[in-house]
Amino acid sequence: MQVSRSIEPIAQAFEWPANQPPDPFNLTLASKMCVVLILGDPSIQPTVTYFTSGWSPNDVIAVTTPSFQFIVKLPRQPCLSDAVLTCKAEAMRTAWAAKHGLGPKVLCIDPESGGFAMERLRGHTLTVDMIKSRLPAVLRLLRRIHTTAPAKWMWRYNPIAVVTNQLEAIKSSKAMESDKVRLIEKIISNTEKTVKGHPWVLCHNDFHSHNIFLQPAETRFRADKLMAIDFEESDLGDPMWDLAYLIVNLELEQAPHQMETLYGVTSDERLRVRAYIPLALAHCATWAAVRGGAWVQHSRELMARSKGVVDGSNPA
Repeated sequence: MQVSRSIEPIAQAFEWPANQPPDPFNLTLASKMCVVLILGDPSIQPTVTYFTSGWSPNDVIAVTTPSFQFIVKLPRQPCLSDAVLTCKAEAMRTAWAAKHGLGPKVLCIDPESGGFAMERLRGHTLTVDMIKSRLPAVLRLLRRIHTTAPAKWMWRYNPIAVVTNQLEAIKSSKAMESDKVRLIEKIISNTEKTVKGHPWVLCHNDFHSHNIFLQPAETRFRADKLMAIDFEESDLGDPMWDLAYLIVNLELEQAPHQMETLYGVTSDERLRVRAYIPLALAHCATWAAVRGGAWVQHSRELMARSKGVVDGSNPA
């Protein structure tokens, strides 16, 4: 089995902090899952590479044979029961999304580790500029997710609770200045008042450029295809949270009108989008502050944008 260092990110993609190489056990397990459980031929000697995915609790491993390509996700710390349960939960959500044509097919799930193998899609994730040039298609994909019937076992995802929990961790570690903490508390309070009573539908809950995948058309007679990936947070939620999160990802928080129009929001939904926009910025800022290190500057930039939205006039 050949193991190479890493797979290079696509040009202009945001470079996340790199993680250490996966444990050799995970590399071997990923290979076995593909050649033994899926292909049924242990004599195959695949090439095994891995993605740098320092923000994820899972190793993301590519397994390639002369005829097939797979992506395998395995818990980076399989000794932790929470890590195994988290990976199993993502496997269930990814398999469910594939069943509804929203994401890649799941080909194998390892019950012991919680890891799972998927088809490796031909194509690449999008950059911010790529999304901006494909906004109608991207928002149609988002609407498809929101209008798909959820699984009965899905939970309720509450972004207000997520930000609140991250803020409590920040307070405990004193990882953020007091004026920024007060701003986030204000954002949380304002959001709670505005979004109360929202509908609960299927949401991606992490819908940003790195989780939107472009499959180029195989012939000039077919259109390119967009799919979503990374369904680990997919549960019931407010669809306007997904829209606000994407608006923030595209740095359009001061001018969200075009995306609201393309999605087709109602007047009530527009109010919720505008309430969620500063919360989405606070979500990313607190996430980065909790991790510290190279993320601190990113957190500061996000907090500056949050303040601009809260202090500024109503966006266009």
